[in-house]
Amino acid sequence: MAPGDLLAAVRRTVEKVPRWSVGSAADHEIKAVLRTRLLRFRDDVSVRVTDHEGGTRAEFRSASRVGKGDLGQNPRNLRELIEALKRELPVG
Repeated sequence: MAPGDLLAAVRRTVEKVPRWSVGSAADHEIKAVLRTRLLRFRDDVSVRVTDHEGGTRAEFRSASRVGKGDLGQNPRNLRELIEALKRELPVG
């Protein structure tokens, strides 16, 4: 999949998933904001997509805005986004 196509799929996914919104978008990166279920904290999630050795590479990051520990929320954010993205991508 071309980087631009994957980035577009990430954007569509973020726009569809409840509690997620697109914060900003650039040529190779989408920055999203997620409101957590508990206490409605805002977490920042970024997806950077680049060409890589004849394919496409996606780097996912999640960071809590508040507190020193995330109680496992950042990995859950990434799993939620990746699972939703898998449903958005064409099969095959």
